[in-house]
Amino acid sequence: MPRIFAFYRITIIAAILALGHTGAFGLQFIARDGKPNAEIVITEKPARLTKLAARELQTYIRKISGAELAVTNAPGGAPVQVYVGKSAYTDKLGLDTSGLKYGAFRMASGTNYLALLGPDKDFVPIEPWVHDRKDRERVLQEWDKITGDKFASPYSHQYRRYSASLDFWEDDDAGTLNAVHEFLRSLGVRWYFPGEIGEVVPKLENIELPQVERTVRPDFPLRYLQWVYKSAGLPEDDLWWSLRLGGSGSLELLGLTQTCHGMKFVTTRDEMKKEHPEYYALWNGKRATDHRECGAPCLSSEGVFQEHLKYARAVFDHYREPLISLDVCDGYSRLCGCDLCRGKDDKNYEWSGNLAGRGLLSDYIWEYTQRVARELQKSHPDRRVSGIAYGSHMLPPEKIAKLNPNLSVLINQRRSNFHDPAVWEEYIKLRKAWLEKLNGGDLFIFEHYSPNEGLPDYNMRAIAADLRSLKGISKGDTVELFHHRPTDKFAWHAMAVMHLNLYVTARLWWDANQDLDALLEEYYTLFYGPARGQMKAFIEFSEANWPGMTTQPGLIDRALELLKAARTAAGDGIYGQRVDLLVAYCEPLRQLRSRLGKERVDVPQARALEQSMKGEPLDGNLDNEAYWPKKTRVYRLYDLESGKTTGGSGSINPRTTFQVFHGRDNALYFGIRCAEPDMVNLNITATRNGDTNIWAGDYIELLVETQVHSYYRIAVNPAGALVDADMGAGGGVNPDWDSSAVAAVQRGTSGWTVEMRVPWAGDDARDADPLLGIAGRKPGLKYPWFINVCRQRIRNGKLERSAWSPTGTNTFYDDMKFGELYIK
Repeated sequence: MPRIFAFYRITIIAAILALGHTGAFGLQFIARDGKPNAEIVITEKPARLTKLAARELQTYIRKISGAELAVTNAPGGAPVQVYVGKSAYTDKLGLDTSGLKYGAFRMASGTNYLALLGPDKDFVPIEPWVHDRKDRERVLQEWDKITGDKFASPYSHQYRRYSASLDFWEDDDAGTLNAVHEFLRSLGVRWYFPGEIGEVVPKLENIELPQVERTVRPDFPLRYLQWVYKSAGLPEDDLWWSLRLGGSGSLELLGLTQTCHGMKFVTTRDEMKKEHPEYYALWNGKRATDHRECGAPCLSSEGVFQEHLKYARAVFDHYREPLISLDVCDGYSRLCGCDLCRGKDDKNYEWSGNLAGRGLLSDYIWEYTQRVARELQKSHPDRRVSGIAYGSHMLPPEKIAKLNPNLSVLINQRRSNFHDPAVWEEYIKLRKAWLEKLNGGDLFIFEHYSPNEGLPDYNMRAIAADLRSLKGISKGDTVELFHHRPTDKFAWHAMAVMHLNLYVTARLWWDANQDLDALLEEYYTLFYGPARGQMKAFIEFSEANWPGMTTQPGLIDRALELLKAARTAAGDGIYGQRVDLLVAYCEPLRQLRSRLGKERVDVPQARALEQSMKGEPLDGNLDNEAYWPKKTRVYRLYDLESGKTTGGSGSINPRTTFQVFHGRDNALYFGIRCAEPDMVNLNITATRNGDTNIWAGDYIELLVETQVHSYYRIAVNPAGALVDADMGAGGGVNPDWDSSAVAAVQRGTSGWTVEMRVPWAGDDARDADPLLGIAGRKPGLKYPWFINVCRQRIRNGKLERSAWSPTGTNTFYDDMKFGELYIK
């Protein structure tokens, strides 16, 4: 313990020295012997965040020293003045903040003053904007008058950006507040976690006046924390923490409208859907007016194009936005099937690795985005637009050499995936490819920091490496940050692990090249006190091994052993409470350990070969050697309970086999042959997609566990009806999930066959859209998928079931019996 607090004192002294303190002012003090020796001076009409900054400084000087500094508009005779924000007094001192943007600030001192200031302009929203939930109809009526059309309002959630409890808008300038927080950090204050449990505040009777002259600019202008469930209201602790981390929504760069999927405001209204159904994509023979509530547009429709221009120009003209998103709706993974769109996808997009196939709709979507951007540049040459690299249009378009100069790109990613160096290298390659396309626009990152309940997914080094690689290239991050709804009752805190990932991110947003090891050593010491060594061991072990904990019980055992040692060392005070956050969070690891203890024993293994695609294979014909060559391995199904061979002498089930290959388009193709001696009496209980009656009749079913999710089910019957469900959604079945799988069936005289395309959406799919796509990446030997291929047949009331990997029971749904699948 003496060594710990000696380290703490050294840390504080080093931080003060970093401000340039030399004692040249003759040991002048802000607080002395626990009493005030200074006053806080703000302008007579301070901005909202200037008042908040003065309150913050007053509060923490009192917490540190016990001294209560007065807040005044004019110096009242105290030996030292601390000027917070611009005022007539800072103007006399020649302290200028012009040219400072994105939360940048100045710190300056003299013989009897310290000035902490930056831009601090109050944000003023432009009407019409929604003031509360009951105000939406008024805003729509006014917006309709402005546009002369039926567009959704891009400001229907504007009220969520204001905190009544703290009296500030997210879009207020925070330069002065950032300066105050930097000064408090120099005194040793840290905010590692929301609320008082996350505070580290030193005890100092004396606070000396530092000698400082600094202008601080962030390495990344955009540092936006986009809290999920903010609509339900965030606790004040979380809002304060966001401010103390120094985030910024970068109003000057991105404006106020939604940063992605901005096209939804054109297609969402019911009036638009009823008047112009032809504006919407034709999927499976139906117009996609209900897709994700906003509808999915047909990008070949001239009417859609003209409406989009009309909407964008209205936003630019009335709200004076610097940039708006032109992205299509979320979950746009299929090509519109109308005559104008047919053939505009790219099944042969050449890109290897985990991003293979993520360019299926790149030309289709980005050519449309480019066209809109070009027209908007003509009418609004001083404004900019953006598109997101995501899902089916993650990869740069092949047919566009350079993007329009006003078009910026947001790349969707998840840094936790970068624990695998090969994945990170692919994203480095992806950025280079997009940078080659950019022609004056900016590059941004859209990130996801969502906790995996129970999994200690620390990623500090991957985060640091990624941010350093992005410095000077990217304008910054929007981080979608998970938080429970305030009304939800959880035994674990969403920030239990994620707070450290986020803290490191926030610090490196300001200085990407700072010493990460020093930052972490300070964290272990200050946050965990007597348990610093044990917590360092737990966190470093978890960071190196958390991906393997999903399959290797030994890694879980070691992590829980280290955490138990840390809890013992921490004691019962504040340090114990902090470790307890992790103990509660990691409780599901014990349950996972129990399940993994059973282990997958003697399960089969399947290999999917890479195969080039030419044309459309999905017609149910497995005799087409262009798609199903003889070299494609055939795997057989066995009786579900006994494990006996099907289709042989004395077998109770007809023979069933499957084949699988990788089409190099981010999808696996399954071909399933179902022998059937009684085709006349097929038990067909569903004829349309999504009809859950399918499970009462004959069907085949694919069960899929990926690297990040367990598990999904996709069923197809002899009528070609497809039903899918997520079996891992909150511990229950979620039939609203859409796999994006498609299937075709052929029926013959002695059996029926199924061809099925099963795409995957990447590790980040759960964050991007949990109701769409298989969350996972390309299965390989190191990180395979676990699957089972099953068949149910009912004749004369008799139930017959078979599976590639028999479960030994009467159910398919034993994920510990799933066999291994990898691509070679």
